Amino acid sequence: MEQPVNEMQRVTELVGRLQARFGAKGADVTGRAERLRYVIYVRKSTDSADKQQRTIGDQIASCKEYADRFGLRWTELIHEEESAMVSDRRPKFRAMLEAIRAGTFDAILAWAPDRLSRNMKEAGEIIDMLDKGDIKDLKFANGFVFSNEPSGKMLLGITFVMAKQYVDQHSLNVTNAINRKTAEGKWAGSHAKHGYYRSAAHFLLPDGENHELIRDIFRLRLEGTPQKDIAAYLIERGYPVQTPHTKHRELVIDDNFVSGILHDSFYVGALKFGGQYVNLFEKYDFVPAVSIDGFERLYESEGEKMGIDLKKILNPRVETKAALMRQFVICGRCGKFMSTGITKGKYYFRCDTPKKVCSMHGKSTRAKVVLDALYEFLEHHPLTTEKGYARYVVEMERILSEQNKEMERELKSLVAQRQHAEERMEDMKELARGAKGDRVLVKEYQADMKANLAKAKELSEQITILKSQRLNPNEAIATFEEFHELFKNIANLIRKIDGMADLDFIIRKIFMNVTVTDQKVADITQNSPFRELCLDTDSVMVTLWGIEPQFAP
Repeated sequence: MEQPVNEMQRVTELVGRLQARFGAKGADVTGRAERLRYVIYVRKSTDSADKQQRTIGDQIASCKEYADRFGLRWTELIHEEESAMVSDRRPKFRAMLEAIRAGTFDAILAWAPDRLSRNMKEAGEIIDMLDKGDIKDLKFANGFVFSNEPSGKMLLGITFVMAKQYVDQHSLNVTNAINRKTAEGKWAGSHAKHGYYRSAAHFLLPDGENHELIRDIFRLRLEGTPQKDIAAYLIERGYPVQTPHTKHRELVIDDNFVSGILHDSFYVGALKFGGQYVNLFEKYDFVPAVSIDGFERLYESEGEKMGIDLKKILNPRVETKAALMRQFVICGRCGKFMSTGITKGKYYFRCDTPKKVCSMHGKSTRAKVVLDALYEFLEHHPLTTEKGYARYVVEMERILSEQNKEMERELKSLVAQRQHAEERMEDMKELARGAKGDRVLVKEYQADMKANLAKAKELSEQITILKSQRLNPNEAIATFEEFHELFKNIANLIRKIDGMADLDFIIRKIFMNVTVTDQKVADITQNSPFRELCLDTDSVMVTLWGIEPQFAP
């Protein structure tokens, strides 16, 4: 028996074939900059004035990330433990400068200017080497921008002198950066939350069986299980279980551990930082370990006050549903977008413009009126004739040409990135052989080799997929029969879509906006290329036969 075709899939296919992708094109990043040989220099001070500086590992990670981001080639990594407050106390720093003079390296990449010097003698030496051209460039991963010109050298010298002030300001910058990262829903901590792992984009995602065990903590506690028994349950199940993202590690799992999980609003989707809360559901597809109602019942049962209104933070379901056609329906009297809402299960649009400005103030129009107008519009504006098909073919050929050009640019970018990763692997092999037993450097080189190997493999897979997705116009452009089949029942197909998000997506692809006057649909605006394919009008603003459709309330 033939299986029914998923209606959403059919409509999505239709939209995918007809909807052009407009906007700025991605820059061609395949150009190769001058291949200067950078040496990464990191330093950890022993003096108390430097307590706020990043650790060696953090500096190395930041410098390598900076080099990858801007395509810099570094050929050696030097780390030192001595302070830069007094000159001539750093043998590795001195050897690095001599190697630059000898032509082994061209430029330096460090975390910040104060990593290179905090005394005038060595600061002057660095500036003198810049003047002579021995040092061809300086890069700093913390965001300090150096330009090799008089004003740039003057600023660098001032920065060397004011190193302490710079360190203090940097500490504030790091704090702000962490706050900004957290505000985006990203995890800035060194260890992921229990039951989750940190993705490449720094979002926390469910970690398989470990996530299920964290969910069990809330379930068992809601059922009345004592915290000590829950801790015993976790130990018996071997938490944390080793997964592709998490290695098994020894933890002290007791009632205090369980209590810490139960009292953390992160697990319901409210991430706290700086006294404020971030709704993770608004940032990405967050998967909670407990529902809002369950989390609140926990506090109520234990006689504690929440101190926060989670339902306001996390937006109740009514507000989520009210996102359908938001900023889409226009008031025909004042020209402003109407607000959305749900009352007694009825979805509506309402004009909130002040009464003295708009006569439709406070008047509502049911969503059913708008949806029915859209469906009826599709039924009476068919695109199934040969004339409509001819327009479709011309439009699709243009779209496919643009998409193929964009795919070629992306393919060149991926190939260049893979080449860079492969070069880094070879560089790291040589550096590891010459590390001479320095465990810190050997560890970093090996980690870098592993990361670049994985990156090169991932890029190869992306390249293979992208090549397979190259569009052949003969295959991508629907035949007249397919075109006719897709369009003749498009209104019925869209009517069958249940999900609010899916329905909103399809409506916005086909239509730009709707104008409502006196609780009736007055005008409907189509998106390109649908309005160009419309057979009975070339106007941007179109109405059913030029009259206002009537619908039962």
